[in-house]
Amino acid sequence: MRIDTLFTPLALIVILAMSGCQENENQRLAAMSERHEQRQAEQSRQAAELHLEVIGLQRQVQTNIAEIGRQRDALESERRIVASERRWDSLTSTAIANVGLLLACLAPLVLACLLLLRSPESGDEPAIAEILLNDLTATRPSLANSNNKPSPRRLTENENCSEKST
Repeated sequence: MRIDTLFTPLALIVILAMSGCQENENQRLAAMSERHEQRQAEQSRQAAELHLEVIGLQRQVQTNIAEIGRQRDALESERRIVASERRWDSLTSTAIANVGLLLACLAPLVLACLLLLRSPESGDEPAIAEILLNDLTATRPSLANSNNKPSPRRLTENENCSEKST
């Protein structure tokens, strides 16, 4: 009986402890499950916020990439325009220099042609030349000097004869 008397209270204590432990353990498991659910809900909320933030940042990056592409295209277009202007400026300056050189070369030729093709004046030039020659060879010139001193440059008949004899 001794074993039964000892075993019965011991079995009762174990059964009561187990039944009491299961309640505590169930409460503890329920509390842990509730904390886990709260933590999981918080993590899900944070993950959703981070996902929205990542989506916003991706949109911003795509917008920035598109803007950079537009700016690159505008820069390339401007570069082409500047290159075209430089090419035309170079061609224009070369053309202007060549035209200037051509005009400088043609100016003497045009002047010579004008002088050669000019028609002689009618009547007045030979008459004026005759009057001037008569005045230069006269003893008393009326046009060259107003005073009556003979000019050292005046041609006279005596000088003409002396030059012919020498």
